Amino acid sequence: MQCNLKTDTSRYARQIILSEVGAQGQQRLRDSKVLVVGAGGLGCPVLLYLAGAGVGTIGIVDNDIVDVSNLHRQILYAIADVGDLKVLAAKRRINQLNPDIVVHTVATTLNPDNVLSLLAEYDIIVDATDNFDAKYLISDACIECEKPMVYASISQFEGQVSVFNYYNRHTQQRGPCFRDLFETPPPPHLTRNCSEAGVLGVIPGLLGCFQANEVLKLILRAGAPLSGHLLSIDCLDNTFHLLNINKKTRDRPPAKTLGATTTLAWRDSDWLSPETLHDWIAKQAPFQLVDVRDIDEHQQGSLGGSLIPLKDIIKRQEELDTNRRIVFYCKSGVRSKAALLAVRSFSQEAELYSLEGGIERYLAIYPDDRHPAVS
Repeated sequence: MQCNLKTDTSRYARQIILSEVGAQGQQRLRDSKVLVVGAGGLGCPVLLYLAGAGVGTIGIVDNDIVDVSNLHRQILYAIADVGDLKVLAAKRRINQLNPDIVVHTVATTLNPDNVLSLLAEYDIIVDATDNFDAKYLISDACIECEKPMVYASISQFEGQVSVFNYYNRHTQQRGPCFRDLFETPPPPHLTRNCSEAGVLGVIPGLLGCFQANEVLKLILRAGAPLSGHLLSIDCLDNTFHLLNINKKTRDRPPAKTLGATTTLAWRDSDWLSPETLHDWIAKQAPFQLVDVRDIDEHQQGSLGGSLIPLKDIIKRQEELDTNRRIVFYCKSGVRSKAALLAVRSFSQEAELYSLEGGIERYLAIYPDDRHPAVS
């Protein structure tokens, strides 16, 4: 497909003048094919900006319908679209924005039987889903099909973005995949979707823009893609962290096991009794004590140790000393159990414990061990 010089010069003038784009880059955009899996909070800004940039062929996979509760964050849709399939409403909006591009829609849910055929004709795959099963499936299929995967996830005021399975033309090697970040799924306590955990509407918009930017960089071969790195953003305090992702040696997953996941089970021996913890503290035994409650709870009184709230346990994993025993505690033992399972997902050899009954039970037995509130 060749560019219409007159149309492209007027529509894309502000990006063609960039040295990283130019006429050749605009032609690359027009010739590219991008599949966006998920037309929700992340997918909407991705689709709008890819269409606006002139990506020639866009595929959309989603089996959901537009609901009024989507409208605060899914900016492709309007009240008139409520009740329609998202893929059809998205295509209408994209065609209004840019009628010169081709839009393919598939109203289905990805599964091991259809994922390879759906990904086959596209150059880049965008993961705009909101559940771990879909992310593992997309990642494994991208490895099988040798496609880059542009990933993002969101929770409340936070988000992450990365590029997986990227082929570096200079080193002739592929970068890490999604399983290098999460070898096994975090526990359900840490994987709630937007309808369960809530989300400020602007957050998926921001992360979707980062995804669109990574896609355009891949197509234009401009800048440094987020391969081997995870960009973590907390929009409440405006902090950005760029974390390294190391590639692990593993065999390519067989097609018949695409997306297969295993959840690390809880063991009764993971509980640590208040009596044992008290004994360890008294003897100054070598272990790390971690409070996984929120900061306001910690400031009201604690057992000491490090404060790493449950919601931050994955992104702050470098603060955990997995060479020593680690004891997690919370109010009653529920969040500390979730923290233990989350840490076990990336450090299966670590010796981890959850305080049974939490700080409430411990202080009922040893009230003098409370650390005073932080002023």
